[in-house]
Amino acid sequence: MSKTESVVFSTVLIVYLALSAATSSYPFFWDTVQLASKHATWFYQNGFKNLLLPAGIDSGHFPALGIYLAFAWKLFGRTLHVSHLIMLPFVLGIIWQSWLLIQKIFSRKSRSLAFVVLLSCPTLMAQCTLVSPDVILVFFFLLALNNGIFGKSKTWFIIALLGLSVTSLRGIICTFAIFIADLIIKLHWNNSKENLPGKIIKIFPEIIIPYIPAIIFIISFLTWHQVKTGWIGYNKDSPWYESFKPAGFPGLLRNIFIIGWRLADFGHIFVWISGIICLWHYFKHKAEKPETLKKLLTIIIVVFIFLSFPMLIHKNLSGHRYLLPVYLLLSLNVCFYLFEIIEKVVIKYLLTFLMIAGLITGNLWVYPDRISQGWDASLAYLPYPVLRKKMLKDMEKMQVPVNETGSAFPNLALIDFVDLNGNMSSFAEKNFKSNKYIFWSNVFNDFSDDEIDRLKSEWIKIKDYECMNVKVVLYKNPSLSQNN
Repeated sequence: MSKTESVVFSTVLIVYLALSAATSSYPFFWDTVQLASKHATWFYQNGFKNLLLPAGIDSGHFPALGIYLAFAWKLFGRTLHVSHLIMLPFVLGIIWQSWLLIQKIFSRKSRSLAFVVLLSCPTLMAQCTLVSPDVILVFFFLLALNNGIFGKSKTWFIIALLGLSVTSLRGIICTFAIFIADLIIKLHWNNSKENLPGKIIKIFPEIIIPYIPAIIFIISFLTWHQVKTGWIGYNKDSPWYESFKPAGFPGLLRNIFIIGWRLADFGHIFVWISGIICLWHYFKHKAEKPETLKKLLTIIIVVFIFLSFPMLIHKNLSGHRYLLPVYLLLSLNVCFYLFEIIEKVVIKYLLTFLMIAGLITGNLWVYPDRISQGWDASLAYLPYPVLRKKMLKDMEKMQVPVNETGSAFPNLALIDFVDLNGNMSSFAEKNFKSNKYIFWSNVFNDFSDDEIDRLKSEWIKIKDYECMNVKVVLYKNPSLSQNN
């Protein structure tokens, strides 16, 4: 590394380490309550003899994170600090693999800026503060790109593909996406005069070899899970079955809009604006596309198709984190064209500033109370665990029973699953007729507009906190006051 590169790399590393340190005692949040805490708690309490989770918490994935986390708890204790600490190797791995990929793709003069843009992704930053399977997925995804499509280390490529497949069902999807992109790229480079089927038959044996361990695992796990449970992916008895219902045609149109929103959300719109300017430059100047750019374009198109397809056809699979590989590939594509093809320095630095500033300030985006947002997709969520903790202490002082207080996702699980503190109480599902109290936050997306209006106009506010536009409020049922 040059001196400038060392400074940039060290600065990015310090930022991520500081975020990890600042959130090392944060409770489980959003989907990590299910995918990390509940899974790990089951293995922690029941051992590792049976890898099949109970139906109520089985998400259809191989529970790799749950096993890893439970094993760490057995060794070092079931605490939040341990939970966050064991994610640090993957966070550091993402930073290092990002730098290696940048080195392989960009010229020396462009590496530092491309590295900063890539790791300014708000969703990546937010996920790296959580005990999230998507942190592991991103690490293995970058490892696969570095050692497969942009490298020649078959051993590490095999490890990366197997790691992706073990991580989650989405990791399995990414494995197949990488295979298709790999096949397309190698077909493009094959100069033989054979027809397309002939080319595929000729290069297929060479391409498929690194994927064999992952394919064996995928087939074995899915077959075993089908035999044991009777389903793959999801089932009608799961709490999240509603999300997997077919979207239908109106839902398909809605999902297209939502995916577009997700792609532009939290500052990513500025990467798209820069990309559109690059596209305008390409058509105006008829610029040549280097092989590296062709590879990057192929990968992002294939990965986007594979990852967005389940989001399109199902009713409510619209999480930002599902698109994390796409966010990173988008930044790589735009940065490559901007830094390696466009020659005007002013345009380069202006658009680079726009992207970095837009992505970083994307962490400050908080929508009005009536608009749902992905709270695990940016650092905007950071005040919530602190405010929640304060409110829980106030409820204890005021002797407000947790089990008589209504709330919503992600505040419905046993408090022990969230805080790892042995507290087996939990909030009740919100019900305006039966709840004596309601714990509301704008972080909860499951309150309807009418319910929010009723809370503000009819219910009695007895305690509230707000920080950086994140709010938590404890309301009292007005009927209690009338009865008193």
